[in-house]
Amino acid sequence: MNAATLEWLLRGFGVAWIVGSGIAFHKAREAALIDKLLGALSGTPEDPLVTRFQFVGSALTLASGVGLVLATAWALVPLGLLVASQLVYFALVRRKRARAQTPETREEARVQPATRRAFWLSLLVTFATGVAVWLGRFSG
Repeated sequence: MNAATLEWLLRGFGVAWIVGSGIAFHKAREAALIDKLLGALSGTPEDPLVTRFQFVGSALTLASGVGLVLATAWALVPLGLLVASQLVYFALVRRKRARAQTPETREEARVQPATRRAFWLSLLVTFATGVAVWLGRFSG
């Protein structure tokens, strides 16, 4: 694969991520509303961990998508933050699972397969963007 192909693949991926960030933000808003309603019905507030990370992830996805479309080396900043936030999320869920006292709460405290796939995709795009910067296809 030549450097120009890599650049345009990443730019196209950036467009997809911009669209995906809008969808993710909408889903995060829905989840926040559902958490609020469930908390009101049950009398105990829902854990906002997943919803907060959905909001963070959608913002970082938007920022990285814009950086990819613009083919700037600065795209590595939100991409790196996105990967880091996902690692923090995995660690928090792992800790929550270890502290769970019932099988139900233990089952709730698990990372969804789609989230794991998103992490690996983020890692791949971050690596590919690093290669594009190294090849001089993304400017600073």
